[in-house]
Amino acid sequence: MRKIYFIEGLPGSGKTTMARRLSEYLRFLGEDVVFYNEGDLHPVDLAWIAILREEELLDLIKRYPSLEKPIKANIRRFKDKYHLAYTLVDIDILTKDFYDYCLQYEIYQIEDEVLFLEEHLNLWKAFFEETKDYDKTYVFECIFLQNHINELLLKYDLSIDDIVEYYERFQEVLKGNKVQVIYIKQLDIENTLKRITEERRTNDKTLYKDWIDHVIEYVESSTFGKTKNYYGYQGTLEYFKDRQAIELKVLDQLKINKTVINLENDYQEVFSEIVKKII
Repeated sequence: MRKIYFIEGLPGSGKTTMARRLSEYLRFLGEDVVFYNEGDLHPVDLAWIAILREEELLDLIKRYPSLEKPIKANIRRFKDKYHLAYTLVDIDILTKDFYDYCLQYEIYQIEDEVLFLEEHLNLWKAFFEETKDYDKTYVFECIFLQNHINELLLKYDLSIDDIVEYYERFQEVLKGNKVQVIYIKQLDIENTLKRITEERRTNDKTLYKDWIDHVIEYVESSTFGKTKNYYGYQGTLEYFKDRQAIELKVLDQLKINKTVINLENDYQEVFSEIVKKII
């Protein structure tokens, strides 16, 4: 039977590191492990993926002929469209224009949360069909809660009840698998945000905004952000505090195996707790 681990939590929770370390630990135990990071050419997630019709793909290659080889190296066909992990295109030849051009084809441009869900459910159904004969363990970082709830709140302005209903459909497709959601709960969100704001400074602000500037801009421009008066850095901090509370509330209502681990500042202790509580 497949085993699936979702490592979740706010930015700065150590999700990527914990997911990678968990993968290595499970391999040490003899399990056949497949680890997917956010932004990979992903079987079930669409973050940092441009979804292109064939004519759009051909137009992209025509527009950026020097990128044809790395584009084709980071693309796969899904039904009648192509999924391009465009941030994996060789960074040495990646241009801001290429990055911005691909953004318009992301799943996050969809205006209907029902279609947003259906796109992801279709991926999950296809994934389970393709891997039905595999006895593997899959470790996924940040794709169960973060990438969905962030959009359901900011883009679609859904209530907690609506988000729970959304996830009830989501969890149906997971039945028949051993699943565990590991949520890293931050006890000091303010200090974590300060730290990652500094860690994620861009090398050239004339080309790319800092991570925090992107987040502030997205939060401020959303209906949810305007309703809650999330403005500037302080507003974004309040958003993260509220989002963690909402994520935990949603998770509590789902009939799925879940573990919440507190993070103060000791990441090693968090990993030790993960090892103790894995299924």
